[in-house]
Amino acid sequence: MPLYEYICQQCHHAFSEVLTLKEHETKKVQCPKCKSEELEHVIEPFFAKTASKTQSW
Repeated sequence: MPLYEYICQQCHHAFSEVLTLKEHETKKVQCPKCKSEELEHVIEPFFAKTASKTQSW
Protein backbone atom coordinates (compact mmCIF):
# COMPACT_ATOMS: atom_id res chain seq x y z
CA MET A 1 0.00 0.00 0.00
CA PRO A 2 1.21 3.51 -0.71
CA LEU A 3 2.60 5.72 2.03
CA TYR A 4 1.35 9.32 1.94
CA GLU A 5 3.16 12.21 3.63
CA TYR A 6 1.27 15.18 5.08
CA ILE A 7 2.01 18.41 6.92
CA CYS A 8 -0.72 19.93 9.08
CA GLN A 9 -1.48 23.55 8.25
CA GLN A 10 -2.64 24.24 11.83
CA CYS A 11 0.16 22.82 14.01
CA HIS A 12 2.82 22.09 11.32
CA HIS A 13 3.11 18.45 12.41
CA ALA A 14 4.54 16.20 9.67
CA PHE A 15 3.25 12.63 9.53
CA SER A 16 2.79 9.63 7.25
CA GLU A 17 -0.35 7.66 6.53
CA VAL A 18 -0.62 4.25 4.83
CA LEU A 19 -3.73 4.23 2.66
CA THR A 20 -5.12 2.22 -0.21
CA LEU A 21 -5.77 4.18 -3.40
CA LYS A 22 -9.52 4.07 -2.65
CA GLU A 23 -8.99 5.36 0.92
CA HIS A 24 -6.75 8.14 -0.37
CA GLU A 25 -9.57 9.33 -2.64
CA THR A 26 -12.38 9.08 -0.06
CA LYS A 27 -11.01 9.15 3.51
CA LYS A 28 -10.80 12.42 5.44
CA VAL A 29 -7.29 12.27 6.89
CA GLN A 30 -6.78 14.09 10.19
CA CYS A 31 -3.64 15.28 11.90
CA PRO A 32 -2.85 12.82 14.72
CA LYS A 33 -1.66 15.70 16.93
CA CYS A 34 -4.44 18.32 16.66
CA LYS A 35 -7.14 16.46 14.63
CA SER A 36 -7.25 19.17 11.96
CA GLU A 37 -8.22 18.21 8.41
CA GLU A 38 -6.31 21.17 6.93
CA LEU A 39 -3.40 19.19 5.52
CA GLU A 40 -0.86 19.68 2.79
CA HIS A 41 0.03 16.56 0.80
CA VAL A 42 3.82 16.37 0.47
CA ILE A 43 5.15 14.74 -2.68
CA GLU A 44 8.18 12.62 -1.79
CA PRO A 45 10.60 11.34 -4.43
CA PHE A 46 10.75 7.59 -4.92
CA PHE A 47 12.29 5.01 -7.19
CA ALA A 48 11.14 1.65 -8.45
CA LYS A 49 13.51 -1.26 -8.84
CA THR A 50 12.52 -4.07 -11.15
CA ALA A 51 14.22 -7.33 -11.89
CA SER A 52 14.55 -8.72 -15.35
CA LYS A 53 13.01 -12.18 -15.59
CA THR A 54 14.83 -13.05 -18.79
CA GLN A 55 18.36 -12.34 -19.84
CA SER A 56 19.24 -11.81 -23.47
CA TRP A 57 22.92 -12.24 -24.19
